Amino acid sequence: MLTVHGIRLTNIVALLVLAVCVLMAAPASGSVDIREHHRLPLENELQFLEDPEGGQDLEDVRGRDDWRQLDGHTFNRGYSDSAWWLRVRLANDGKTDLERFLSIGYPVLGDVRVYALADGQLRNSWQLGHDYPYSQRPVDHRFFVVPLEWAPQETLDVYVRVRTDSSVQVPVTLWDRVTFRSHDITANILQGIYFGAFLVIGVYNLLLFFALGERNYLYYVGFVFSIALLMASLTGYGFQYLWPGATQWNDQAILIFICGVLGFAGLFTRRFLELNRLSSWLNGFALLVIAASSICAVLSFFLSYFSLISVLIPLVVLGCMVAFIGGIYAWYQGQVTAKYYVMAWSFVLAGGAILALSKGGVLPSNFFTDHAAQLGSIIEVVLLSFALAQRINVERQLRYQAQSETLETARRLNRELEDRVRERTQELEELNQRLNELSVTDGLTGLRNRRFLDAQLRQEVDRARRTGRSMAVAMLDIDHFKLVNDTYGHQTGDECLKMVGEIIRANLRSPQDTAARYGGEEFAMILPETDEEGAMRVLERIRQEVAAASISCEGVTLQMTLSGGVTIQRDAEAVTPEQLLAEADGALYRAKSGGRDQVCVYRPSAS
Repeated sequence: MLTVHGIRLTNIVALLVLAVCVLMAAPASGSVDIREHHRLPLENELQFLEDPEGGQDLEDVRGRDDWRQLDGHTFNRGYSDSAWWLRVRLANDGKTDLERFLSIGYPVLGDVRVYALADGQLRNSWQLGHDYPYSQRPVDHRFFVVPLEWAPQETLDVYVRVRTDSSVQVPVTLWDRVTFRSHDITANILQGIYFGAFLVIGVYNLLLFFALGERNYLYYVGFVFSIALLMASLTGYGFQYLWPGATQWNDQAILIFICGVLGFAGLFTRRFLELNRLSSWLNGFALLVIAASSICAVLSFFLSYFSLISVLIPLVVLGCMVAFIGGIYAWYQGQVTAKYYVMAWSFVLAGGAILALSKGGVLPSNFFTDHAAQLGSIIEVVLLSFALAQRINVERQLRYQAQSETLETARRLNRELEDRVRERTQELEELNQRLNELSVTDGLTGLRNRRFLDAQLRQEVDRARRTGRSMAVAMLDIDHFKLVNDTYGHQTGDECLKMVGEIIRANLRSPQDTAARYGGEEFAMILPETDEEGAMRVLERIRQEVAAASISCEGVTLQMTLSGGVTIQRDAEAVTPEQLLAEADGALYRAKSGGRDQVCVYRPSAS
C-alpha cells in the first residue's frame, strides 16, 4: 500500500514526464509576439530538421528532439533528396483577433505542406508546391501563401515540410495582410515593366529580322524570349498566368528555357563575334554548348529535373565563359562592337554573382540583391540590342566605303581609258555625254534631279501657255538642315533627305506631277493643271507628314520641319521658267522669314 509521500512522489514524476513530452512536441525556442510586425522575416526564429527518407509525418517530427536553430539566414540546403521540416511558434499576446499571411517566397519548390497547430491540436493544413495545380492554393499568388488567424492570447505552432527536386530554399515571412497586398502591387508593377521591356525588345528585333533578313536578329529574339520565359518560370508568374494547370511542365519548363538561353546565346555569339574566323577553339566550344543544350532540351522530356540540372549547371558555366572570353578576345582583335557585347555579359554575370552571394549569406538579402539577376539580364538584352544595331551600322559603313572605293577605282580607270582612246575616237566621248544626259535621277533620294526638272519645266510652261490652264511651281526646303548635318553627321543628314524624298514622292498625284531634288536640302515640284487651292492642299499635306515623322540617331529622336513656297501660272501668262522658280523661291523665303514650318503663296504685292 502506497504512503502519502509515495503518492506525491508518483504525481511529481508523472508531471515531469508530461512536461518533457510537451517540450519535445513544441518548438524549443520562445514564441514570437507578432502584433507589432507588419512584415516579419522568420529566419531568426525558425528551427529545422532533416528527414532523409522523407517518410515521417507531422506526429513523427513533433516528437523528435534533434531540431536545430536556423542561423539567421534564409534556409538553404541546395539540391537534396531529403524532406526538410521547419517550425516556429507565433503568439498573439493582444486582446483582439489577428490575421496574417505566411509567405514562402521561392515559387519553384515541388512539395510544400504547412500545418498550423493551436494548443497541440491541428487547426489547418495546406498542400502547396508547383507539383500541385495552381487552383488549390488558398491565396491566389505566385508564392506559397497561407492565411493564419489567432484569437486573443493564442499561440500557433506552424510546421512546414518541403521536398523538391529544385534547390531547397525556403524564405519564410509573416505579413500583415494590408502590407502584403501593397508590397505585392509594387512588385507586380516592377515585374510588369521588366517583362514588358523584354516583350517590346523581342518584338521590335523580330520585325527587324523580317525587314532586314539578318539571322542574328532571329537568334537574338530567341535569346530574349528564352530569358523572359525562364524568369517567368523562376519567379512563379509562368505558373500563375501561363500554365496554371500544367504541373508536370513546371520543372520541364525551367530546363527547356535554360537550354533555349544557352542554345540561342551560342548561335548569337558565334555569328556576332564571327568565332569561326576568330578562334577555332572558341568556335568549337560554342558548337559544343549549342549541341549539348539541344540534346538536354530533348532529354528533359525523359529525365528528372535533378538529373538534368546537374548537367546544365556546368554547361551554363561553360557557355558564360565562352561568351565572355570570346567577347574579350574579339575586342582585343579590334572588333568595335565587341566592347558592348562584353559590357552586356559583365552585367548579367555580376547580377548572377550578387544573387548567388546573397543566397549563400555572404551579402544581405534586400531588393537589389534579390533582383540582381533580373536587373543584370534586362541591362544585358538592351546592350546586346544596341551592339547588334551598331554592328549593322558598321557593316553598312564598310559596304559604303567599299562601294565608294570601287566607284573611285572605276572612275580612275575610266579616266585612264578615256585618255588612252580620246585621240582615236571621238564617238566614245559623245556616247559618254549622252549617258550623262540620260542620268536624270538623284542618287540619294530617288527623285528627279535639277537637270530633268529644268527641262521638264520648260515643256510644262509651254504647254500651260498653249492650253490656257493654270500650273503650280513649288520650292521646299528642310528647316535647320545644316544644324542636323553639323550635329549628327552627313549620314544622318542623308537619312533625313531620303525620308523627305519618300514623303514628297508619296504625295505626287499623277504621272504628270514632277518632284526633284533641286540642290542640297532643297526640293522643287511641278504640278500641272493645278490651281492655288490644289497646290496648297498637296504642299500642306507634305509639310504635315514631314513634321509628324521622326528619325532616331544615337538614342535621340529627330523631328524635322519643312518650309515651302508656291507660285501659280494662270491662264496664258507669258512667264519664263526662271521667273516661276524665282517667284516660288521668293515665297519660300517669306515662309522662312515668317517662322518656318509653313507654306506661302507668291503674291506680286509681297515680292
